[in-house]
Amino acid sequence: MKSPLQLFIAIAILLATATVAAQVYKWVDKDGQVQYSDTPPPPGAAKVEVKKTESGSAAASTAPAPAKSLEDRNKESDKRRTDAAESAKKVDETRKKDEAAAAAAENCKAAQASLRDLESGRPIRRTNEQGEIVVMSDEVREAELTRARAAASASCKG
Repeated sequence: MKSPLQLFIAIAILLATATVAAQVYKWVDKDGQVQYSDTPPPPGAAKVEVKKTESGSAAASTAPAPAKSLEDRNKESDKRRTDAAESAKKVDETRKKDEAAAAAAENCKAAQASLRDLESGRPIRRTNEQGEIVVMSDEVREAELTRARAAASASCKG
């Protein structure tokens, strides 16, 4: 079993090596290739950047983004809001078109079913205002056929 002193020394050594600082150089060579190294670039290298790392590992440095003004951030925020509103509007329009198309298809189906029933020649029974079941007369059937044909024609366009 290890003593607490040995454990403390091991942890101290690990922490000491983790905080070693190093420099990483980034430059563009004569062929236009980006190079990274812990040694300074050769003379004549373009766009030299130096970055200090805490762990000693080579890390690519990137130039910090320039701070945006409050006005720029507000413009970006407004644009995102406008884009989101437009997107929601398009989704809503598409949903309404889909619902209208589904309703039109349902109306067409109902009109065709009614027309088929009237054209079948079978007796059609309906309930009158007094709640009595009556058979549709030929004159009423002809009027209903005309109405059903017009309804089927109107609702089944396309």
